[in-house]
Amino acid sequence: MRFARWWVWGLLTIILAACTSPAAPTASPTAPPDPVALLAKAAQEIQKAKSVQIKLQLSGAPSYVDPPTTPGGPGNSIAFVSADGSFVAPDKVQAKVVAKIFNIPGEVEVIAIGDDQWMRNKILTADKWINRIFSPGFNAAKFVSSDQGINAALKALKDIKLIGVESIDGMPMYHVTGHAAGVDIAALTVGLIRGTDVEADIYIVVDTGRVDRVKLIQPDTVTEKDPKPTTWELEIFNYDTPLTIAPPVATSAATQAATEAATSVATESPTESATGQATMGATP
Repeated sequence: MRFARWWVWGLLTIILAACTSPAAPTASPTAPPDPVALLAKAAQEIQKAKSVQIKLQLSGAPSYVDPPTTPGGPGNSIAFVSADGSFVAPDKVQAKVVAKIFNIPGEVEVIAIGDDQWMRNKILTADKWINRIFSPGFNAAKFVSSDQGINAALKALKDIKLIGVESIDGMPMYHVTGHAAGVDIAALTVGLIRGTDVEADIYIVVDTGRVDRVKLIQPDTVTEKDPKPTTWELEIFNYDTPLTIAPPVATSAATQAATEAATSVATESPTESATGQATMGATP
């Protein structure tokens, strides 16, 4: 009987000891990444990429690719809508740009290699490639792969905050916010943002540290005529996919001269250009 009591007492002692033993240490929560470091790595990934593909979409108040060179002078005839294109390091871009030319929707094909630009449009260039500036000052090397391009644009953001990790199209991405002067982040819109403050939302793929998409809003573009602010949505994808971009087949000097003359007339005369609506396919 005494043995039974000692056996029960020993069992209770073991159980109590197990219940009061120190709990196993738990892992410390992982500190969230530094958003500034995230942007720095994302900038490096773009800068070192051999190629990327981009989609850029504008909504709200318009932005023009042909601003007047002098106040009140000719210009603001080509309103950007969207672009779908490719960049090949170090200095080549090819894109199909949807634009409203004198408020008539159409498509302009653009190739930029270094400081040279070519464009083609059914109305503006009679469906011929011409060696003409499409967007003033645009140079793919400067805007994408140099220290003055996207790298500098991402570093120009201020009041950077990490909102958290969000699932975008089923992929976990860091959501980072900030703001900057438009002139400092123009590279994110191939130079089309001009001079206004911009609020930025940037999404960076968790697994790769690469920028996947950027949303830029220009609050001070709101007017009575345009109650919604200019909003840019940029997607960057297919990093390092093999791509080739070459200059278009050259036209004869006489053909180019005639085309440029016709283009000059078209860009200075909205009424005459509007008659070409039948020949320009409206882009959905």
